[in-house]
Amino acid sequence: MTELHEKDSIMYVSGMDACLNRWFATYEDARASLDSIGGYLFPYKGQYFITESEAIRELGLDPEDPDWAKIGWDWVRPLDTQAWERLKGKRLSSNSISTSDET
Repeated sequence: MTELHEKDSIMYVSGMDACLNRWFATYEDARASLDSIGGYLFPYKGQYFITESEAIRELGLDPEDPDWAKIGWDWVRPLDTQAWERLKGKRLSSNSISTSDET
């Protein structure tokens, strides 16, 4: 499956620093953690992290949006690319994006 990393830095904002994020060097390790513990899996600058619902709110998104389940809570290898596109659109139109958040 193709990994979707387009503008992966838009999925991390400074407000997420206060959230408990689990960081991984490989997708496989991150995916194993997602499968066993849950959360939301994202790429960031060659690494992967799993975060919690509060961090999704920091992104200006609803953690209860049904599209998260449709993508398998996996931004990198989503099960449903149309659901991923909808979430990406919501993220891009949210008020939480600023150039200071993109690193």
